[in-house]
Amino acid sequence: METSVRQLIANGKFRTALEDAKAFHKSNPTPASEGLLLDAYAARIQSLLDQNLAPEAKSLLDLVRERFPAARDRLAILEMSASVRGGDLTGFLRSLNDPELSSERRGAIEQAIQNQATDLAAIASCGSLPPEHILRQAAAALDRAFKAVTSGPVMEEQIALPEVSHRSPLAPWKLLIRAIACFYRGEDDACRECLGAIKPASVPSRLVPAMRAMLGVEPSAALKPAEAALVAETSLDLAELRNAMAGVDRAFANDEPEARIFKAVREAVRECQRSAPDQLADLKLRIGVRGDVDQLDPKRLAVALDGAVRQDASFFRMQARALECSGGLDDIPGACEAWDKFFRQAVRDGLFRANGLEAATLYLHMADELGKMPNEMLRYFQGGVPGNHGPSRKKPAPSEENYFLFPEKLYARACAIDPHTEAFSQWLRWAVRQSVAKAESVAREWQRVQTGDIEPLLYLMEQAEKRNAFPSALAYLEKAEGIDAVHSTVRAARLRLLAAAAIRHLRQRKPHLASEKVAAMAALPQSQQGDRPAVLAAFRNLICEQTGDKTGAAEARMEAERLLGGELAAGCLIFGIAAASKCLDCSLLPPVKELSQQQRMTIPASLAGAMAVSDDLGIKKFEFPVPYFAEAEAQFRGVSDALDMEQIRWLGELGIATEFPKLAWAASEAGLKRGGPSEAHFLLLRARALPAGNGERYMALAAAAAELGRFHRDMEVVDRAVEIVRNPTGGYSLALTLAQAREVLRSEMDSPAFPDALHRGPDYKDLVHKLLCQCPVCRRERGEGFGSFDEEPEEEEPVLSEAAMQRMFDERVPKGVPPDLAKTMFELLKTGFLAGLSPREILSELEDLDGGDGKKQKKGKRK
Repeated sequence: METSVRQLIANGKFRTALEDAKAFHKSNPTPASEGLLLDAYAARIQSLLDQNLAPEAKSLLDLVRERFPAARDRLAILEMSASVRGGDLTGFLRSLNDPELSSERRGAIEQAIQNQATDLAAIASCGSLPPEHILRQAAAALDRAFKAVTSGPVMEEQIALPEVSHRSPLAPWKLLIRAIACFYRGEDDACRECLGAIKPASVPSRLVPAMRAMLGVEPSAALKPAEAALVAETSLDLAELRNAMAGVDRAFANDEPEARIFKAVREAVRECQRSAPDQLADLKLRIGVRGDVDQLDPKRLAVALDGAVRQDASFFRMQARALECSGGLDDIPGACEAWDKFFRQAVRDGLFRANGLEAATLYLHMADELGKMPNEMLRYFQGGVPGNHGPSRKKPAPSEENYFLFPEKLYARACAIDPHTEAFSQWLRWAVRQSVAKAESVAREWQRVQTGDIEPLLYLMEQAEKRNAFPSALAYLEKAEGIDAVHSTVRAARLRLLAAAAIRHLRQRKPHLASEKVAAMAALPQSQQGDRPAVLAAFRNLICEQTGDKTGAAEARMEAERLLGGELAAGCLIFGIAAASKCLDCSLLPPVKELSQQQRMTIPASLAGAMAVSDDLGIKKFEFPVPYFAEAEAQFRGVSDALDMEQIRWLGELGIATEFPKLAWAASEAGLKRGGPSEAHFLLLRARALPAGNGERYMALAAAAAELGRFHRDMEVVDRAVEIVRNPTGGYSLALTLAQAREVLRSEMDSPAFPDALHRGPDYKDLVHKLLCQCPVCRRERGEGFGSFDEEPEEEEPVLSEAAMQRMFDERVPKGVPPDLAKTMFELLKTGFLAGLSPREILSELEDLDGGDGKKQKKGKRK
């Protein structure tokens, strides 16, 4: 009998099992028969709970508790489940506040919550637990996430749910929410993975069979009516709608005649009305925007859509994004016009405030888009020349109404609404590309509004320094020091500005003023660092020479020699400053032929030290006698081991700047031998030192330097190298793996000789040849010769001036064309030239004026 009862329970026949267990216990009452009866009661009670018959289950539970008082502990879980299903959470959850609650009892409560609790909101609002209780916090977060994921698309942070740990009794809900999100995103594998991790007995597991059916998995058992209804609601057959929409996409993409497009649109609208009517409004909106951008007949499009699309804020926003994503620079003004309409409509609808932060954000975005256009093209649209200006295709009036075509007005509006640092910074970056005067005006406005920002002061200081307006530059510097005196640029600027002012006074033969600036330099703490005390001594030497103080000049020179450790090093420093000050009569270097061999060997280190000083002081032209460069080149290999890395770097840059490539080559060789993080810099230096005619090696070295620079995080080298390897023909740029870059480095280490007729160096043809343009022009620019069967480059097209275009246009314009129309036609041709059409294409357009049939249309969007 026991076996029969347990088989009935396993088969889900709980009522029959209970009746048989009662009869068996009545006929033969034993502890075993009592246990079997209690198991049958428990199965029957659980089945009632599963059918949402909580009152019936509780009545039967009370009956069992009364008849079998010794089984109270055994029935505890069922009691808790009945309380949870009946909505009685207050007393049930209150015991969780007891710090002395046994782990067994706590586990039983959590199991009941996991397997029976279906109302997350009730747990979140349960008054028997404090608001900060982890269970209430988790339930509230899950309730919000569940409502969000079943209402529409969600962001990943909305379903991250850090409040719910994997040990929480509510953890299966977290997996269910993620599964639902993956389902709607089309991430079927991730959805299956989440469903598989849900505990089988938990409440969320009841949705697993239905969701697997939605994913196309054949259910192992028949779905319940509620499950089947849920699957039917969420698994509509949209194959026909997808096919119809694909037909619309093909019609637009293939630029088919309007009649075929309208036919495809009608079919898609009818199918959407049939299979997904809730998506019809969105479909019509998208097609309406696409048709407007492609300039289809609006009346015929409205008929095909079964009604015109309402031009609300969503329409204009989608229209603006479509024009932005078209890839055409001439669509940007139209996109900005659409953004303006979007904003005006959003304000009317109460979505935005007219002068809110949304407006500032939109103005900055529009200005950034306009910044992508060439200035000539943007001025064309701003000037009101008739043509296609976006959605309205109307002639823009040069007034405040078309402010959206003027970046300066957009930036000014944005900064007036929300004057934050990034907005002004973006405005200044745009103004710098326009003119210095405009940029300075923006910087002054920025400094006026945001008095705590240091960036505009640094820009104004830099521009004043470039104009040699040192009093103004120092005034800006003082303000910057009041904001951030320890800023690296600010700290370096005062010394640099004072040095530049001293050089200017020496050039003007005003040694007394130069002396004041040198005294101010000496008072700075940073003047005592490195070789700067020697710089002060060099300035004092030149000042004394101009005032005729021979004793003071000699003392200052001796001080510089002491600080730099050599007569020639001090002489090079003084000569360099004298050259920048245009007072070479105050300092002369001895001819190289008069120097001893020991002195000649110090020339590389002396020049490197002077170069470092020039960089420190911001001196752009630090001159030396040419024979000294040649001698530095001759002496370098013999003294390179005694030079540090910075000296080798400076000598390499000196070789490039003075067109002594062998000096730069020797510096690269010495630097590469030492290895380390500087290898990328010296490999790029070697590329720059290559003579003409080594295009493939030049590209390979630059590509290897870029990859090694990335490895060593030397982004300055990476930026310079990437500019070299960028493919000028628009194809893939040359890029090497790290292993290939290391192989290039090894090849160069094995080939130290400077390239010439006898030493060609490594062959990198396999690496770069397929990516280099092989046209004669590019080959000639790389210094490569032409073989017997190479085609010579064609002659360059003649430059076509506006006067020549006007003359040729007047000769070819058809007779009888009204003057206004003729002027418009000429402006369109001129705009084509500014947009990049070649002179031959312009000539072809002019030829068509008198040779065509009068129906020629400009390629592009439909008219």
